[in-house]
This record gives sequence, C-alpha cells and structure tokens, in this order.
Amino acid sequence: MQPETVPDLRRRLQWFLLLRLGIATGLLAVTAFFYSRDATLHIQPVQSVQAVQFLPVALALTYFVSLVSGLLLARVQNLPVFSYVQVIFDTLFVTGIVLLTGGLQSPFPFLYHLIILNAAFLLFRRGALVTATLAALSYGMLSGLPLPFHEDFHGDRLSIHLIVHFASFYAIAFLGSYLTHKLLHTETLLAEREQDLGRMKSLYRGVIHNLESGIFVTDTDGVIEYANDPMGEIVNTAPQLLIGQRVEDVFPLLETSGLPAAPFEFSLQGQGKFSKERTLRLTNSPLLDTYYNRIGLLYSIQDISSVKELERSLQETQELERLGTKSADSSTTAPIGLVGQSATMQHVYQLVHKVAQSTSTVLISGESGTGKEVVARAIHTLGPRTTQAFVPVNCGAIPDTLIESELFGSVKGAFTGAVRDRPGLFRQADGGTLFLDEVGELPLSSQVKMLRVLQEREVTPVGGNHSISVDVRILVATNKTLEEEVAAGRFREDLYYRLNVLSIPLPALRARSGDLPLLMHHFLEQSAIQNGQGTLHVSPQAMRVLLDYGYPGNIRELENIIQHAVTMAEDNTIRLGDLPQHLQQLSKHLFGSAGSGGSGAPDQSVSTQSSLNFFHKGVGLDAELEEYERRILRAALDQSGGVQKRAAEALGINYRSLRHRLRKYELT
Repeated sequence: MQPETVPDLRRRLQWFLLLRLGIATGLLAVTAFFYSRDATLHIQPVQSVQAVQFLPVALALTYFVSLVSGLLLARVQNLPVFSYVQVIFDTLFVTGIVLLTGGLQSPFPFLYHLIILNAAFLLFRRGALVTATLAALSYGMLSGLPLPFHEDFHGDRLSIHLIVHFASFYAIAFLGSYLTHKLLHTETLLAEREQDLGRMKSLYRGVIHNLESGIFVTDTDGVIEYANDPMGEIVNTAPQLLIGQRVEDVFPLLETSGLPAAPFEFSLQGQGKFSKERTLRLTNSPLLDTYYNRIGLLYSIQDISSVKELERSLQETQELERLGTKSADSSTTAPIGLVGQSATMQHVYQLVHKVAQSTSTVLISGESGTGKEVVARAIHTLGPRTTQAFVPVNCGAIPDTLIESELFGSVKGAFTGAVRDRPGLFRQADGGTLFLDEVGELPLSSQVKMLRVLQEREVTPVGGNHSISVDVRILVATNKTLEEEVAAGRFREDLYYRLNVLSIPLPALRARSGDLPLLMHHFLEQSAIQNGQGTLHVSPQAMRVLLDYGYPGNIRELENIIQHAVTMAEDNTIRLGDLPQHLQQLSKHLFGSAGSGGSGAPDQSVSTQSSLNFFHKGVGLDAELEEYERRILRAALDQSGGVQKRAAEALGINYRSLRHRLRKYELT
C-alpha cells in the first residue's frame, strides 16, 4: 500500500514524533544513570567524557527537530516526503548515539530496530526497507572508522557481527511491515464494520420508531429491553418505563414460553383514557445471534379495535341499507327526496304528511344544509297542488332594491330598466306553492308588504295602482332563530306569527348520525346513475372517516363530499385518498398508530356480546360529536389566525354557519 494513498498519514506522523520524543527522553535518562555512576561499558574514560558532553547536545537537537516538525506538520502538503525526511533524521540520530557510546561495542544498536518499526508503522514496507538499508549503511560505515574501541573487531568476527545486525535490520523491516499491514487492514475492516453497524443501528431505530405498530424486544427471560413509542401508546405509559418489566406484568395473558409465532388476538382492558376493552393482534419472532443461539424475542402488537368496530359498523350499515329499501311496519313512509330511518326523521315525516294537506303557511327551520327545500318540495308533492307550479326563491340572494319587484312584480316604467310588465314570483306560483328560503334575510320594508299579501291574498306590482288576487301556498324556511331576530328588531313580530302557523324543525346531521349510511348509499346511487357507473363501494378506512366526521355543513356537505370522492375514485371503490383533504387530515387522528395497523382481514369470530352498536349511543354520541366539532372549530380558528372567514373557508361552510357554531359552543 502506497503511503500517499493512506488518508490518516498525518495522524500517524503525530504518533511518530511523540514516539521519537519518548525514545530520546528514555535514552537521556539511561545515559545519565549509567554515566553518573561511572558505569563502564568497555569504553575508554576519555570517550565517556566525550559521550557525556555530546549526548545532551544530540538529544537537544532531537527535541528541537521534533518540535519544529510538529509545528510544520499541519502545514505540510507533501506528507510522504516529509515522512522520509523524519526517517532519515532518526537514522542519523541513532547513528550518532551509537558512535558516541562505543561504536560497534555500543549497547544501543537496538535503536535501529525501533526506528525501522517506526518507519514500518509510518510508511509501511517501502519505508521499513529504506530505513533498514540506511541503518545497515550507517552501521557499516561505523565499522570502517579507525576508532580505538574497534580493535577487537577484525576479520571473521567483524563480518559475523555486521551480518547478524544487518539480518536483524531486514528481518525487523519485513516483520514490522507485515504486522503493520495486517494491523491497518484489521483496523480498516473494523472501521467499516463499525460504520455498517452504525448505519444498521440507525436504520433499525428509524424503522422501529416510525412503525405504526407497537414493537418491544425481550431477553430470553422475558424481560423487556426496548419498546417504541406506539407500544407506549398501546399500554398508555411511557416506553422507557416498560424497560425492565416482564411481559407477563404488562400483558397478564401472555407468557414468553409457548407463544405461537403466527398472529393471534387477545383482549386488553385499558386504563385511564383507554378504559374500554381493546382487541390487540400480536406476532413474535425469535432473535438469534451469529451462532443461531436464541438471545430474545421481538414482539409486534397492533391495536385492531377500530377495525373490529368498523367491521361491526359496516355490518350494521349493510343491514340499514337493506332496511332502507323498504319501510318498516312501525315507521312512517319517507316522502319523496327524504332519506333516513332515525326517530327524529320519523317525526319529520309525520309532520310533512300532516301539513301537506293543509293550506296554512309552514315555517321550516334548521341549520344550513339540512334539506329545508327538499322538505318543502315533499310538502308540495304530497299536497293537492302537486300538479301546479313549485316556485323556490332565495330571499338572501336578491338585492334589497329588487326584492319587491321580484316577489310582487312591476309595471312598465315603474323604475329605470322596467321596459315591460313583470308578473312577479307570487303570480308565477298562482295556484301552486311559493317557497321563500332564507326568509329572515327580507328587509323590513319588504316584510310589511309580505304581511299584507299573507293577510289579503293580493299583490300590488311595483308602480301599479291595482291589487291582483293570488292563490298561493306559502312555505318559508330559515336557518336563523326568528325569535332572536324579532327581539333584535330585525324581523317584524306580526309577520313572524303569520309565518309560524305550522312549524317543522329539521335536525342537524350530527343529531341523526344513524342515518349516515343510508344517506351515503343514496348519494352513491345518485352519482352512479349520473356518471353511468356501476355499483360504488366505500373502503373500510374511508367509511370510518365518513362515519366519524361531524358534518358542520350537514347533508349538503355530505353530498358534496360523496360527489368529490366519486369524481376522484379510479375504480368502483372509494378509498381514503379520494376524500377531500380535510377528511384525509382527520384520518390521521382516527387511525394514528393503531388504526392503520389492522390492514389484515378482520377476524369473523368476534363475539357479538362485546360489540358496541354505533348507531344507538343516544346522548353519549351527541356529546361526543359536539366535543369533536368543538375541537375542529378551535383547530380551524388556530390555523386561520383567528380570521373567521378563512376558518369558514377551511371548513367548507359559509360564514353565518360558522358564527352560529361559534356562538353555540361559546368560542366567540
């Protein structure tokens, strides 16, 4: 391996310089110890004095060179050349030490071995061989110097001495470079394995933490060693508090021995906000080490309670759809256009049948989108005027300056733009039914004339002098509370009593949630007919969201949602992604970590004794829906920064409906 290709050469140079300083310091200490005690190394006394004099100078030079090299190390670009310079200096330094301490008789030739090992560590095999060659040349040159203490080295003895040392130099070079290469290779493999292990740990923790299923790991004794956040949500505790507990303590029905690997289901009685019994699905798999010894168990737990509840809801939905095709013996037949079998709608049907045969004015009240015009058309259809005209008019959509001419008609020249006589809506509905929607929006000036028409059954066109008799059945609707409007002076009291002869209050959709499946089925059939499609179905997840939504826009909003979903669906099944965006956001709260975990086929062996009837929760359901609607309203206000018009747009309702709900829940 070439030194230039090693990325950590600079780091190894730092260790090289530190090791040089250590050797120099150790050599200084040994030399001082021996010569201070006048120890003899078979050296002439004069040479001892010279060694003592020159050794500190050589060591000081070594310290200086090492310090300068350390300072230059951070700035040097050509590290291989710099490394060879350091190796050459060390060779010269050791040669000087050997020369001063006795030449061929010096006890320090082993220092050549150290610098060869250093070169192998620093520059690998090439550097070790270069250093060994330099050491051999330097030591061989010492043998040719006419030193007085070389008198014993001549002939064969000198050759053997040099051959032994030269062989040791190259042996150390080869052995050191081999060991260094193996060590570096081992370190590289270890670093790669640690990096791979780090990536695997990161991937493992990322996957485990982002799983929507509850995951926990136990040792062979069933003691929990790890649990992710969804697991903490399932047992309603912090995941770190589960560590150290036994599986039996968390799930009393489970034992670590004898658990089947195949998924199986069991019930858990929750605590706190999860006080109701839930159904969990568990799978487990053994954890093995490299030698296939079992070291623990991995558990995966999913809360499939919502799936079980959804299955029961779908079964009831199918039953209600079947019942919706025919009238129950104990219920009133639903008028044309009206859908539902709830008790509140049964009462509405009875009122519609009763008032249809009357000629009295009917006041239909209810929130926007509850189907007031549908009820008005049903009254007209069931009444004796069914063959005559049904004329609907939205009083809130006509400007105040034109409302009188639209209702009562006008004569030619009555005002600018009146180029001909207009009969007006009252005369158009003569003999039939006139439906005045949003009657609470009538200006006070028009309310006076409306009162006269109701009393006299005559209309006077704008600009006219003669009254014209009309025979009209008046049906009115409002989403306002007219008693409050009267109290505020915005609606005439006498007109209110004249309109409120017969009253039909319509419930909001959240108050008749049991009719939701029938209404969805009705709108799906309509969309299928309009678009020429076959039978449309709703996936379980989408059905769950549709059943849990509060529908602040009531039936009109439900119809729009179904039309949107039918348009976006790619086949005959409406899925979660086909619903409007705000309902897809709602699904995140519904399914969370456990809801989407039940993607498998529902278990058909659910006990009917533990089932909860979604459509017969009574007052508890209303309270739950009101609380949910309150949270949605708060979230919309927070998202819009308190701007009510933006909040209304985000919710898909009009501004007046939003204000009504804000007043209802005291959120203004």
